[in-house]
Amino acid sequence: MICATLLGTTMMNAQFGKRLGKIAERAAERTVENRVDREASKSTDRALDTLIDGPKKSKKEQRRESKNKQKNGGNVIGGNSDTDNSSSTTITSQNSSSLEEMGENEVGFKRGNRIIFSDNFERDALGDFPANWNTNMGGEVKKLKGFNSKYLKVPAKSTVSVQLKKKLPKNFTVEFEIILPSDALIRHAGVGLGREPKNIDYLTSGFNNFDFDIYSSSEKQYAHNSDRFRYAANKLGANKISTNYEAPLNTPIKVAMEVQGRRIRIYLEGKKVVDLPTIFEDEYRNALYFTAITSGRIETQANYFYLSNVTIAETTTDERSQVLKELNEKGRFSTNAILFNTGSAYIKSGSEAILKEVGEVMQSVPDMRIMIVGHTDGDGDSNSNLKLSDERAKSVRAALVSQYGISIGRIQTDGKGETNPVADNSSENGKSQNRRVEFIKL
Repeated sequence: MICATLLGTTMMNAQFGKRLGKIAERAAERTVENRVDREASKSTDRALDTLIDGPKKSKKEQRRESKNKQKNGGNVIGGNSDTDNSSSTTITSQNSSSLEEMGENEVGFKRGNRIIFSDNFERDALGDFPANWNTNMGGEVKKLKGFNSKYLKVPAKSTVSVQLKKKLPKNFTVEFEIILPSDALIRHAGVGLGREPKNIDYLTSGFNNFDFDIYSSSEKQYAHNSDRFRYAANKLGANKISTNYEAPLNTPIKVAMEVQGRRIRIYLEGKKVVDLPTIFEDEYRNALYFTAITSGRIETQANYFYLSNVTIAETTTDERSQVLKELNEKGRFSTNAILFNTGSAYIKSGSEAILKEVGEVMQSVPDMRIMIVGHTDGDGDSNSNLKLSDERAKSVRAALVSQYGISIGRIQTDGKGETNPVADNSSENGKSQNRRVEFIKL
């Protein structure tokens, strides 16, 4: 029995050894095959390299070509550059400078020359809804720590709109500031021109309107919640044209729109982001509104933003030609496009365009002398208004002298206070017309 066992074991070992031998033999065959394949691949690669790049250069030739590339500042294609410079082609390396655009944009935002609406909520009580606005759900005037202006807080689902006496003109500009708060998880501010809607959401946005919105979210776990700026005319919200825009939080975002006939341009912080030459329809002139957009997601119900310094102005003619024409024909030019902080002679941002036009006119007519006269509305004490109007006239003169090099001897100043109104001081629109600066040719 022991012998049988040993015999069986011996036979099994022999068979196992044969199998091992065959396995080793096959492995060796595969190794040889792989080696042959690799060598064949190398040969094929070398052949292809030769066909495409030409014969491989010697190390001496490579060193010489490397020196030539450093000398010429680029890669040499098509032969040895030091033997035939006329036939070689040089391409710029990736580290060299790219194409450089020259000159500043010749088209920038310019406020219209006749203000038809202006509101910074200074005359509205804190906690009230402002007097010159409409709303479907309300809002409250607030004072924010660290900011001079008052702001209208627009809560979720609320739509607020300017009380317009009539349709907006053919050519006009709109300016305003919004603040997106960091404590809201989703921040979504919408702006529209068109029919006055009850409210706007992601389902109704864009019908018979031109509208745009600024979206900002802290929910980074959702891929679709990227910060963006979107705009559309008569399209659903989901079909709006979108562009990346990372809105700053807790700080004013200055927005400006310029409409010329069917053309609309939109600027964010002075940078043009929209320029559509044929999209603006006449029906879009019926209303200007702002809304805190919500959707089906519960997080949007806490959305809100702040709004202030809203100005609408009509653009009647080319400003420079108007200044020169009225000074020559009428002997005076009046504008309320130069804005000041409330109760102050400090010139607000956005007044640069009209100051530039007046400055350029005086530069082009070096012998012209003028008197600048300041005017105020009827609010406040008459003596204080008289003093304030004179200080504002002096501020305008200082701007023309410092920014455009106009000799101070060519400019006189005066202040009339509230004594020469051109409109009714009982309405906000009339007050905005009375707050003006007049240039009189001497």
